[in-house]
Amino acid sequence: MFNLEGTPYLLDQKASEQVRSRLDEIEERVSLLRHNGTLSEQTVKDYYGEKRFEQVAESNAIEGSTLSAGETELAVLKGITITGHDPAYAKDAMALDRALTRITELARDTKHPTDISQLHEVHALLLEDRPGAGIFRSERVTIRGAKHTPPKTWEQIMGMMTDWQSWSAENGSLPAPIRSAIMHAWLTHVHPFIDGNGRLSRAIGNLEFIRAGYPPIIIKKKERDRYIEALAESDEGGDIRSFLELIFDRIEGGLTGLELSAKRRQGFNPVIEKIRQMQEMQLYIWETGVKLLASIIGHRLTQLLERVGGTGSIRLYDSPLDLDDYLEVCGGRSVSRSWAFAVKIEIPGVSHLEKLTYIGHRSTRIHQFMNYEGGPSLYWSSKNPANFPKWLSDGENSPYAMELTSKAGNGDEWIARLADDSVQRIQTTELASRIADSLVHQLNENYCADTVFK
Repeated sequence: MFNLEGTPYLLDQKASEQVRSRLDEIEERVSLLRHNGTLSEQTVKDYYGEKRFEQVAESNAIEGSTLSAGETELAVLKGITITGHDPAYAKDAMALDRALTRITELARDTKHPTDISQLHEVHALLLEDRPGAGIFRSERVTIRGAKHTPPKTWEQIMGMMTDWQSWSAENGSLPAPIRSAIMHAWLTHVHPFIDGNGRLSRAIGNLEFIRAGYPPIIIKKKERDRYIEALAESDEGGDIRSFLELIFDRIEGGLTGLELSAKRRQGFNPVIEKIRQMQEMQLYIWETGVKLLASIIGHRLTQLLERVGGTGSIRLYDSPLDLDDYLEVCGGRSVSRSWAFAVKIEIPGVSHLEKLTYIGHRSTRIHQFMNYEGGPSLYWSSKNPANFPKWLSDGENSPYAMELTSKAGNGDEWIARLADDSVQRIQTTELASRIADSLVHQLNENYCADTVFK
């Protein structure tokens, strides 16, 4: 269904069908936006300009930079270092901004697919006067924290990058999301340069989007763990599904951002701006409440598991919603799945259980219960054996409650929708305890270890 022949990646028939279905949804949305004028050449250009410094800041932050979008803007426009930060970060910001500007120029050429010469040019802008700028490496490198070892010699790198270029030339008609994901992941897999490979790969991925008339995507620092995990899966077994899912999520986020950008250009309203400030505070309270709930679940799991030598860990994903996403779910509209926190239980000699909570808009039942007040809800999911999408909603098999939410501005009391569709109000500590108990009970049921906790 998708020509991945010649790449390090494979998609079986079932996965191809699942990817095609998700892609069809995105392409239908893109078609509608183009039809009503929201997704025009000018709106994409305006959106890119609006997100320019955020794009630079987030891409550099994945590599360790501490500059915010505002500080990045100062560094780029004023050419200055920022007090309290490593001076190298300001230099990196200016270099990446120049590289991304060049990307938008290259995107105007729709007749020539992305090739090695463009990589060299963009990479030279990224590294400027540093060693290895615009030159494939001839020495070995290791990727910190990764099991994958990139090719070791210049000859191996050149061979793989020639394959990359040939695939690009032969598959120019593939949908932009597929081209972007494959070329991005393949570049990080080869790691052809001594430094700057991540920033280059994200820039080249966006070159494919902009050339096809899509808004650019931003992979944020808060998504770094998910991004690294997805690339690791593609490196180790040629499994590109998780990375495709992440790219699809970011496309949908980009399309939503473009829609909101178009609305904001209708004019500044001080009353609306004041409301946005209040909404930012509500979002902060929501995030604080989620983190507190996750922490108490982790504490309760530790108490339950320590006497059998088991462990329960919580992995928090940083700021899973930005304000635009928060406003969308408050309006009852879907956003790309934002991961809130993951739970992992392990017991020696038994097995393990993994769950992920993600954020979506409130169900009809909760919406009615809360007098039609919109807002975010937490939902539970488990690993998908088919691995695309990576996680499947638990529904009635959720630990204790199928859906969790709280009233805007109140992070201490939760509203839970149970498996029988009943709704109850419950304090954070009690809710966390019931969820932890339910998780352990599910582990017992799943692995026939009912006697472990007796």
